[in-house]
Amino acid sequence: MKISDHIALRPTHKAKGRTKNRLREHGELGFIVKRVNVRVGCLEHRPALLLESISKNSSGGEAWRGWLPCEEIEAEVISESR
Repeated sequence: MKISDHIALRPTHKAKGRTKNRLREHGELGFIVKRVNVRVGCLEHRPALLLESISKNSSGGEAWRGWLPCEEIEAEVISESR
């Protein structure tokens, strides 16, 4: 998986409520990978992905954008970036 890939996500058994909610609220059409970071400060320095939703379900009809911890998600590449 690399930046700009279109991915589908599902929660792992370690997923917390926040992650499950984001996947349910914004993950229907998948996400675009914006950044892969080894240690994200806002997530207690855990590895995470910065994602942008394909769906426009956020307030104002915009895409959701945020970090999800790698240990809480399983990813499947839908289409690779070029």
